Amino acid sequence: MKTSEKILLISLDLFNRQGERNTTSVDIAHELDISPGNLYYHYKGKDDIINALVDSYIAKINAISQVSDDHEDFYKYLFYCLESMHLFRFLFQNIAEISSQYPGIHNKLQRLAKFQRQHLRKLLTELQKNGTLIGSSEDIDLLLDIISLTLFQSLNYYQMQGDSLTDPDIVYRTLMTIYFSLHPYYREDSDNAKIKQAILNKSLVSKT
Repeated sequence: MKTSEKILLISLDLFNRQGERNTTSVDIAHELDISPGNLYYHYKGKDDIINALVDSYIAKINAISQVSDDHEDFYKYLFYCLESMHLFRFLFQNIAEISSQYPGIHNKLQRLAKFQRQHLRKLLTELQKNGTLIGSSEDIDLLLDIISLTLFQSLNYYQMQGDSLTDPDIVYRTLMTIYFSLHPYYREDSDNAKIKQAILNKSLVSKT
């Protein structure tokens, strides 16, 4: 593995464990057992490292963005979004502070959030068209708000509750919250019971 890749992996781990604000470039260099000068050769400071991590996160989200009208695929898309957000959770534990401190990063995350919202709207509209979801266009707008808020604020909520954010089960807990938000809008004969059980069993996505 290249040194530049190691720097990003170690930085992500440190940011997730102790927070971006509490981690310096020197801390990252010490963790890697390299000199600060060696680190600066690859990245000109913590700003560059965070920017590179944000680019990695955006690429990961973009790679899973496929429109489908399949009910189960909708939840798989949400699962992979949540899994990616959990992997880069330092960005969302204090997103307001990071956005304020790094305006360029804020703009990138804002553009991505708009893209995700548009994609989710397509997915919900397709589920409405094929009869999986019932409700008006206004209902779809409300559900879109609920899903977006849950996606971007769930980590803050669990952190406030004192839960360990290292627990990967947080992804499924958040997914179940979204499921129950949508449940009143499901057609009675839809396959939502099967999906609920897959979420509860943590078997929605097969482990490879």
